[in-house]
Amino acid sequence: MAAKPEEIITEEEQLRIIQESGILKIATENQATISPIVGRKDEPSKATLIDELLDTVILLIPFSFLYVGMDIMVKQQYAQHPNFREELEQYLSAIPILALFIFYSNRYKPKLLLQIAMSLASVASGCRLVYIINKSPFGIVIQQAPPLGVIWVYTIVQLHLAYACLALAAVFVYVRAYGMKIVF
Repeated sequence: MAAKPEEIITEEEQLRIIQESGILKIATENQATISPIVGRKDEPSKATLIDELLDTVILLIPFSFLYVGMDIMVKQQYAQHPNFREELEQYLSAIPILALFIFYSNRYKPKLLLQIAMSLASVASGCRLVYIINKSPFGIVIQQAPPLGVIWVYTIVQLHLAYACLALAAVFVYVRAYGMKIVF
């Protein structure tokens, strides 16, 4: 048997066949509706209340433990040994305020006004924290350092990178200008 010569289809003929079949139109329509990450049709990007609440819980857990950890460390630094009940009462009184702060700041995080407000809050809480650690008596440090530390860390985490860097630079300038110490 002799081998059949292969049929050669020109590029123009291939393009005409593809266009007549409509396969490109179907592929582009499917590409527009399929998410590249998940591989399923895109859903509306508007977050539901349940999603926002779950996001709040996900952020609330580490920041509430940061609050408790900072509170215990500050008290230990001044030779106070809190018991479980004191810490639980303080924790339970701080959680609702922290949850509301996280919920609303997370909900409106992309807004420019909130980014500016959180930048200012970051600078204010960072400068105040450094100031009270350097200049205030231990009673004020014990009272104010844990919430200020959590606010400072939270705002830096939630800010866009440029705003976070500017806020940290502003605190650095404050520390240098007033001769404060961060590390003792």
